[in-house]
Amino acid sequence: MSVIEEALAGLSENRVLVVDDNPANTRLVRSLLLRAGLREVREIQDPLTFERIIDAFDPDLVILDLMMPKMDGFAVLDLLARRSVGVFLPVIVVTADDSKASTERALGLGAHDFVTKPFNAAELVLRSRNLLRSRAAYVELRRSRAWLRSRLDLFEPDLSASGVDPDRVRTLIDDTIKAGTFTIVGQPVIDMRSGDTLSIEALARFPSGVLNNAGAWFAAALESGQVGDLELAAATKALGHLPHLSDGARMSINLSPSTVLAGGLGALGEDVPWSRIIVELTEHVPVADYAALRAALRPYVDRGLRIAIDDTGAGFASLRHILDLEPHIIKLDIGITRGVDADPSRAALAGMLVHFAQEVGIRVVAEGIETEAERDRLLELGVVYGQGYLLGRPRPLGPAAAEKAAG
Repeated sequence: MSVIEEALAGLSENRVLVVDDNPANTRLVRSLLLRAGLREVREIQDPLTFERIIDAFDPDLVILDLMMPKMDGFAVLDLLARRSVGVFLPVIVVTADDSKASTERALGLGAHDFVTKPFNAAELVLRSRNLLRSRAAYVELRRSRAWLRSRLDLFEPDLSASGVDPDRVRTLIDDTIKAGTFTIVGQPVIDMRSGDTLSIEALARFPSGVLNNAGAWFAAALESGQVGDLELAAATKALGHLPHLSDGARMSINLSPSTVLAGGLGALGEDVPWSRIIVELTEHVPVADYAALRAALRPYVDRGLRIAIDDTGAGFASLRHILDLEPHIIKLDIGITRGVDADPSRAALAGMLVHFAQEVGIRVVAEGIETEAERDRLLELGVVYGQGYLLGRPRPLGPAAAEKAAG
């Protein structure tokens, strides 16, 4: 297999717009990108149609010739710069004009990379791959920030609106990680038929003050780029309590996909008994490369790790997470559970997810159960396992928490 083939397979859903007045050039570039694994590559030979097409096509990358009649590449770059303020849309200039003046002008107008004609096919594909990865990271960050704002609305006033200095928050998180001045509590997941404990979810509890609850701490850490460090600190402290659980008990720890992709599971140490661990992955934050995430998880799944999708139904990524990661467990978001006994829509959604899970052999856990009516309705819908204040409040982990938790 050549360098080109499948080089973009992990980015196959990205869209690329190729702009060149020579149809032979656009066809060649399109064929290279399709061969490399992309599915959507569109050609434009008339740059005057660029503005109309870009709105409809919404590309993730533009590959642009400079020397074109009617409207040259500099004019296209200027148009993009005016239309894309605050948005990262990468542009590769492919041109025979590699003069210093043209290069500086194009860079000044927002070009991100250059390939000189006649171009090397592998070079163009790999440069496209690198910029598409950057674009995917940018899109993930924007979606993560949208999630962050929604979670802050639930847990804490917006940090900027509250007047909290971001540098102070960053220092606070760093100091808390270094000093370990937080605790771990455990909340059971219960078999609602028998009352047996299925597993214990480890939850971090932080000092009150600037950030008044765990949700605000992790949201602030996501905003400041410290979420991986905070997640690993919490997971490491949680694993220290694992010996206090009875033999065979499973513990759930919460990690984001980005932390897993950055090698977070390996950072937890060589001696982790993975057959006793469940990793709960949030479904709010999008995953740019599911193949890479599956590869990062696979060695630990082979050693017994179980994967749970947290907050299923709360955001845009839940079904994609479930289909592409093939988890062992899905956890219904509290937004579905709360009031499920009185809301036919919530009940219908829960029932649909239960039916799907039964078909593919996934276990379903309902989060946030607070009333007997919610519990009873969920049992009627086929949800066997639950978590919430009705079934067990979070409590300190230690010898007293050594309950038998079935695998």
